[in-house]
Amino acid sequence: MTSETPAESHDVARKTRSGLSWNVLGAVGTNVTRVAVIAILGRALDSTDFGVVAAAVSVTTILHGIRDIGVGTAIVQRKELLPGHVSSGVAFSIVLGVALSMLLFLTAPLVGDLFSIPQSVDVIRGISLLFAIRGFSTIPRMLAQRAMRFRASTIAETAAFMVGSAVSIVLALGGAGPWALVAGYLVEEVLATLMFMKIEAVPLTLRIDRIRLRELLGFGSRQTAGQVMGSLGNNVDNFVVAHWLGATQLGFYTRAYDLIRLPSIAFGTIVGTVLFPAFARIKDDRARLADHYRRVAFANALVLLPASAGLIVLAPEAIRVLMGEGWEAAILPFRVLAIAMLARTSQRLSALVATAAGRAGAIAIAYTLYSAAVLVGALATVQFGIPGVAISTAIGMFVCFVACSVPALQVTGLPLTAFAMAHVPGIVLAGVVLVVGWPLAVVLRTHLDLAVGVISIVALLAGGICLGVLTAWVRLGRGDMAWLGTELARLRKRRRA
Repeated sequence: MTSETPAESHDVARKTRSGLSWNVLGAVGTNVTRVAVIAILGRALDSTDFGVVAAAVSVTTILHGIRDIGVGTAIVQRKELLPGHVSSGVAFSIVLGVALSMLLFLTAPLVGDLFSIPQSVDVIRGISLLFAIRGFSTIPRMLAQRAMRFRASTIAETAAFMVGSAVSIVLALGGAGPWALVAGYLVEEVLATLMFMKIEAVPLTLRIDRIRLRELLGFGSRQTAGQVMGSLGNNVDNFVVAHWLGATQLGFYTRAYDLIRLPSIAFGTIVGTVLFPAFARIKDDRARLADHYRRVAFANALVLLPASAGLIVLAPEAIRVLMGEGWEAAILPFRVLAIAMLARTSQRLSALVATAAGRAGAIAIAYTLYSAAVLVGALATVQFGIPGVAISTAIGMFVCFVACSVPALQVTGLPLTAFAMAHVPGIVLAGVVLVVGWPLAVVLRTHLDLAVGVISIVALLAGGICLGVLTAWVRLGRGDMAWLGTELARLRKRRRA
């Protein structure tokens, strides 16, 4: 059992609720901005531009998993944190960040050859600077997360993202091509680094206490293995598409993939950074950990399953509104990948729970299975074009979801039946959206040549019916619906106060 006092437990709960509130605000701001950026850049850049940058980003994302070999995450997870841990973590992160930048800069031609996109070499070299910059902010970010300083973190990340996005838009409209995206990434990273170094002042030193660093690496190395394999699984399909189908098809594929990643990004923004330190603090109380795990899984399914159904129904209109004309090739892979949207997000939840409880090794194995499934699947289906790769990638996401859920269920003691039942309300609402929305969208397309109009009518009708079903369900007051009703009542009471 946990050794927390009731006062400490209440403080963690209060900070978690506050963190979720601030992160919701940040997620709304960043995701509204992200959608606007996608819409503008989809019209200012072509598929080949996105493909060139996607090749570079795929490599940096994989290397990002070893940016500090899990030292930062270990700092959040440790119960006792000494000054030697912090200073050693700072020095290690800076040195490793610079080393990764140099490695990627020097090997850029090789990476360009592997992707069969030679025009990506200079872009890869530009993006390589991200690691050196990020090395200075890794530990301050994690210290802010450990201390649950979510308000300051949300403001820093949201502000940096918005400024970086504005830079990308201005340069793209000015004809900068793929370099518009590179510049936006660099500006965002510089601003975020400066702000986090202000939020959590740490000693900028290159001195390392070997004992303290070894203690961090003991947990961090397993965490890093999971991060690298997860990043590999998320990007190895890009390599297959680029190498066999070219930069233009990669651009279509990654645009579809990036759109269905938005909920996963929102999850990471809203609850990911909040829940990991919260889970880490209650990891010895299996009953509480299981309760929190089930409820977040329930909320995830309740939102994402009907949203996935809506995106499947409205994929043609969504692509046209968000990307403009000329992106029709992204519609089918977008629909396929939307089926796995919940799996992509929920595996992150399970990974958070298992890692917070010290099962980072099990998550590394799960992500290894995921990477293998995506790679083998992509190689087997690339002959069918990007729709084929999308199908195999979606299957890989479900493999990852199951593989991550197993250790999470083990550490929490949550029965499989209870975990499965938490998803039932979301499945029911998704069915409502498909039954109501699909025939309605088919009819509207024959009479209404306005994508926004089709989206609005389908969303209002299907969403209204779903809201009615959900309201009736909450009033029954059973299971997790009773908890949802209590939480909604508490929020209404707070607003009135």
